[in-house]
Amino acid sequence: MTSSPYSTEEVLDNFDALLRDAVFPKELHLLGVGRFSFLRRRQMLLELRALYIGLWRLALMRSFPTAYQEIFDAFLARYAKRHPDKDSARLLARALEYIDMLQHRGDKDFMEVSRHLASFLQLNEDAGQALALRLALALRSSYTFIFDRLI
Repeated sequence: MTSSPYSTEEVLDNFDALLRDAVFPKELHLLGVGRFSFLRRRQMLLELRALYIGLWRLALMRSFPTAYQEIFDAFLARYAKRHPDKDSARLLARALEYIDMLQHRGDKDFMEVSRHLASFLQLNEDAGQALALRLALALRSSYTFIFDRLI
């Protein structure tokens, strides 16, 4: 990683800690996922962790514009090596899908991914739009949290 006072390892270690500690209580509450909704909770935690990885990549792009891809590729390789199980592979695959969704608007607008998350619930159009807006605000908050703690 050139022209940065931080090594790739430092950036990766920091994100590993952020990802490990992410629990998403606000997002799960908004999505109506209770403590005892085990299968739904597992599915939504996978989605939210994958999205968290995508938000981190956005923060990398902003903070390390010339090295973000190198850092992100190092993350993918390291994560896959440390977590060789099928669920972790699924997490990384979903993260890449969220990255594609986030490409369009970057960190300017999280409505596309919010609508996607809201689509897991079968709500009428008005309720789905209201939920998507609340989720977009929660995602903005998560992005800001990640960005502020990037290093």
